Amino acid sequence: MNKIEIVACDKDDLKTLQRVSRQTFSDTFDEYNTKENMNKFLEDAYSQETLLKELDDINSQFYLAKVDGDIAGYLKENYKDGEFVLERIYVEKTFQKYGLGKILLDHAISAAKLNHCDHINLGVWEHNENAKAFYKKMGFERISQHIFNLGDDPQTDYILTKKL
Repeated sequence: MNKIEIVACDKDDLKTLQRVSRQTFSDTFDEYNTKENMNKFLEDAYSQETLLKELDDINSQFYLAKVDGDIAGYLKENYKDGEFVLERIYVEKTFQKYGLGKILLDHAISAAKLNHCDHINLGVWEHNENAKAFYKKMGFERISQHIFNLGDDPQTDYILTKKL
């Protein structure tokens, strides 16, 4: 049996958070984007400066998923003005058959309920079929969309919601 833990991140976890953020995003989206756009996005979105600002944001919280002590993924939750948004949920490829996506999502749903939210929102890339199927199975419904710029490529993210 594997020991699975979800632990809160702080500034001491910055380099680990940066590594897992870049690796999981790259693993998920590399094949769909140019090298230039991907490199620019990874450098900007997951720079130490950007991640430190996010870690300092009182409305956000990062959590690392560990399997037998190894970093296996992470999530980022945002809560502000009664709105709960699951901004990021990523699992390392080698750990994708452990049910970590559901465990991380359950963690976010519990946090949303503790904050007395009646729903949880998230964005998912329109072409990420695995993630869309997962969220549909978990009871999310599409309510809108917005543009997500990856480098100079405007892409469409679907906004999904789940009533709690």
